Amino acid sequence: MWISQFISFTGLLITALCAVASGLTSKKYYHVNKILTWHGAQQYCREHYTDLAFISNQEEAELVFNIKETTKVMWIGLYRDNNDPIGWKWSGGEDSEFRLWGKKEPNKGKSETCANVLDNVWFDTSCNNKHTFLCYGGESDGGSTKKRNSSCLQFLI
Repeated sequence: MWISQFISFTGLLITALCAVASGLTSKKYYHVNKILTWHGAQQYCREHYTDLAFISNQEEAELVFNIKETTKVMWIGLYRDNNDPIGWKWSGGEDSEFRLWGKKEPNKGKSETCANVLDNVWFDTSCNNKHTFLCYGGESDGGSTKKRNSSCLQFLI
């Protein structure tokens, strides 16, 4: 009996490790072609999706850059709270130190407290400017993820 439990546990452990190693889920991003302030974009994303996009690593940044449907500036969920010593935070409260600031960015001190994307780098700017924006819509299974997981599944069989 303990052998079958050990085999079941080992199978579950390998499945979990494969899922983590291959990134079983990937974030869903939606470019919204409306022109709004950062706060307006945040409200829109929260009403129709989850929140403004947050980007926590290089892989997610590349995904965002690949789905970008415009050469215009887009809001992302990064902002600075001038009353908080931590500084830059994500709209939805996600924790990430990953940043892709442009050269000499952020550069405007307390007057530019929201971040946008242009040409694959981030810039600080006034939250009252109006741009298109990128929403985050939760997690989903990606087609490419299934291919990456196939070797793990074959190992279990």
